[in-house]
Formats: sequence, C-alpha cells, structure tokens
Amino acid sequence: MPSFPIRSARAEQAVPPGRVGFDLDADVLLLHTIQANAAVDELRKNGVLRPRPEHTASEWPEAYAWMNRMMGERLPTSGSTAVWLWAQIRRDDLIRNCGRARGQVLLTCRIPRERVLLSQFDEWHSVLNSFPAIPILPDESDAEYDARYTALTDAFLVRREAGGHRNVPVSQWPADLRRDTELSWECIFDREIFDRKAYWQATVHELRADDVVDAVQIL
Repeated sequence: MPSFPIRSARAEQAVPPGRVGFDLDADVLLLHTIQANAAVDELRKNGVLRPRPEHTASEWPEAYAWMNRMMGERLPTSGSTAVWLWAQIRRDDLIRNCGRARGQVLLTCRIPRERVLLSQFDEWHSVLNSFPAIPILPDESDAEYDARYTALTDAFLVRREAGGHRNVPVSQWPADLRRDTELSWECIFDREIFDRKAYWQATVHELRADDVVDAVQIL
C-alpha cells in the first residue's frame, strides 16, 4: 500500500525556499493542505483519506453542502464531503498558515486536475455569508463596479428583507431568491474573471497517499 515519509520542520522551513511553482493550467496540479495528525495517520494506514461529514465546519453547513453539490455536478468522482487544499497562494501566506498549525502536517500534493474543483478563495466568502457573489469584471472601473455592486446588493436586500429571511438558512429561502443567489456563486469557478494573482483553493473527494510528494510535521 502506498505511503510516504514525514519530516519535521519549523513553519518557515516547511515550505521550500523560492517560487512555489503553482500552475493552474497544468494537467497535474500542485496543491498544499494542512491536516491533523489523525487524518494523516488514516491516509498512511489506508492509502486514502475521505473526510467524514461530521468533520465539516459546523458554522457554515449550507455553504459546504452547496460546494459538495457543485463537486458532484462538476467532477467524475463522488463523495459526501471534501478535502480542501491551496491551489494558489503566496509563499509567505502559506508559511503563515503553517505557523498557526503547529503540530499538524503540511502535505504537498500533485493531483490530476480532473479530480480537482478549483474555486476563488475571496469570493468563496460570499457563499459563506449567504450573500450574492459580485466580482469586479475585466476592464470595469472602480466607479462602475461600485455602482453595479450597490444596485445589485440593494435589490438583493429588498428581496430578502421583504420575506423576513435575514437569519433564515438559504435552503428555506423562496425558490427564486435561492436560485438567483446560488447561480451568482458559480462565478467562483470562472478563472477568466479574476486577477491572475488571485488566491485559489481546491476541493477533492478524496486524497490518496500516492498524491503526496512531501509531508512535513510543523514544529
């Protein structure tokens, strides 16, 4: 059964020096994820890590359920939840994340892109906040974007407040309001509308031991 060694390093040494080498156009994507020791033990023991639904972030169950549905529609794999990884992030921020995760394990992985769903990290927060995603469009000025953003958010708030749905889960919204909001979220998968330096995250239904090319216990 495939396995992998684990080395130990401080956060600043956990990520090799120099350019990380992310390439979102590659057939096999370079990805990073920080996992708890128990998850890594399971991956090494069984050769595969499939997250359990009970380990999904409890604060945003509907956002994660939506992402799981999108994975089901867009990926050839299947599963009830996801492993989350970084697909593009500045090295300094990856190191900073490692510094907040001492005792856990940084896994560097290479995964065929057909198993991976990429999503834009900043706009993912619209999903978490149950709010329309309204990214700035290519060639749109700040003034044009501000005007469009204000008009769209005002219209959304009128519709949401009219039905008294401020603190109601998205799944209980009127069908048209839910449909329009969830359709807006799908922009997070469109790389053409975001700056090339934007941060991208990745989700997969499972992580395999032979996906791992480096593992570092963070001291």
